[in-house]
Amino acid sequence: MAIDTVTLRSPFITEEVAQRIELQSIKRQGVNMKSGELLYSLTTARLKGSFDARISVKVERQQKGFDNKIPYKKDCSPFITLECSVHKALIGHNVYGGTDDFRASILWLIDKVNELLGVQLPPAPLWQVRRIDVAEVFMLVSEQAVQEWFQGLKINDTFRRRSVSKYGQHGLLVVGTTTSLKFYHKGKEFAKHDARRLLPFTDVIKVAELQELADRLLRAEVEIKTRKLKEDFGHVPLVSEITIDYLNNLFDKEVGAFLKEGASRVGKVITVNAVRQRLVKEYGERRAKTLFNTWHQLATLGEQFVKDNQKPATFYEHVKLIRKAECSWHSTDLLLRRTDGLVPEGFSPTRCDKRRLTGELPVIQEKLKLYRERSCSENVLLNEENSNEPLVGYFLAPL
Repeated sequence: MAIDTVTLRSPFITEEVAQRIELQSIKRQGVNMKSGELLYSLTTARLKGSFDARISVKVERQQKGFDNKIPYKKDCSPFITLECSVHKALIGHNVYGGTDDFRASILWLIDKVNELLGVQLPPAPLWQVRRIDVAEVFMLVSEQAVQEWFQGLKINDTFRRRSVSKYGQHGLLVVGTTTSLKFYHKGKEFAKHDARRLLPFTDVIKVAELQELADRLLRAEVEIKTRKLKEDFGHVPLVSEITIDYLNNLFDKEVGAFLKEGASRVGKVITVNAVRQRLVKEYGERRAKTLFNTWHQLATLGEQFVKDNQKPATFYEHVKLIRKAECSWHSTDLLLRRTDGLVPEGFSPTRCDKRRLTGELPVIQEKLKLYRERSCSENVLLNEENSNEPLVGYFLAPL
């Protein structure tokens, strides 16, 4: 797993620090031309890290929230909202080799922003986490294999009452208020957004190598939003509260629920003969015949058709039993020729799949080495209960 885009909110900062940041910023204002009334004022700093990995820093002075479900705004001390791709900030791209060490990577990020701005911001463990994108990448044999996987998906038009947006044979997006899901061909995304941006900062051979690798990669992302974080923690969590286990478990849950697949117990099967044998073994000849008929319809006509043409109780029961037997209806041999071997049998973009790329790049390991040691010591400091001093002198920004 790799940490990608994050949105963080700092504790309150001094007016002096806020103004020093604003001197390096682009200020956008909206004015009512008739009355001269200032409608809004937004200050954004776009900082350039290694390979021009952009970091957005906004100084804000308004607290937003809800009072008895009524939205409100009120002035407050300044604080910072910071957003960037941690992966790109570390090495300039997010093709592979990222880190799943959330705390260490955020410690590094805040230090990097301090260096770029020439200020001293509040300690990283005290920042609120308002968004985290976590991603996994999977290497297939070719770009055509990635396209074939998308072609073989048999999913509903909706998921948890959210619309499922499909982008040909290279992308899929499910947007929600608590989480969002993305599956896409990394090669197309890299060519469109990152390849030309990287050329001024690295040689053309390195970019070509990254493109060649990205062409074989399927990427799965889960965006965790503020509402989901508040539900899970009971409040907007701090950097010090986010753990690797929490992120891994949430990724598994979201992707597994969407694809109706999960950690393998006996190995997933997708071919006609293997599915029939598995169902007979699990449920006996009589029960397997009914379940196989439903599986056949799922694999050929799709989830939405079957859901619309079966009684709800029957549909959900059959899906539950088929899924329990680890029989997938995506990318089966009913519609796709499996003789080419483009999509490996049993492949699923889940963390238990052997095509998943793992491990950090050495450059990231080197950058985070000291911060891994610091993350332990700073968490001890934050948990001290007997200190008579205020919590390192900072007050948390509004939720």
